[in-house]
Amino acid sequence: MTWVYIWLGVVALSIIIEFITTDLVSVWFIAGGLLAMGLALAGVDLVWQLAAFIALSAILLALCRKPLKKILGGAKVRTNADSLIGREFVLLTPIAFNAAGSVKSGDVVWTADTETDGAEIAAGEKVRVVKIAGNRLIVERAENQDRVPEK
Repeated sequence: MTWVYIWLGVVALSIIIEFITTDLVSVWFIAGGLLAMGLALAGVDLVWQLAAFIALSAILLALCRKPLKKILGGAKVRTNADSLIGREFVLLTPIAFNAAGSVKSGDVVWTADTETDGAEIAAGEKVRVVKIAGNRLIVERAENQDRVPEK
């Protein structure tokens, strides 16, 4: 009967860890612990309880974690830089073949590039940020092109 309480402790601890991490780390041990607790209540030998716990936990982890993470959406770390997406800037230096340009947002000068290989955008043209890739702003030409003279 003591193994019933031990498995109950494993289940309770797994629930607590899952609430703290919320990263689908220990939820699999809950099911394995419940199965092992049921086997302990039925009087099954400890070796089979452990085997069932490990097997069910491993199978659930292997088969379910990735699809569930995809469904629930991975935790995307949002930064202040994300606020630049969709904004328009004036290109300080041109984007040329194999050469990134630059834009300035506040006091920060960002490297700007396009998704299209070989695309060229002259300095002074307006560009819109479509996404951020590492430390580069991925831009495209803005629709309204009020050309700004170069300084």
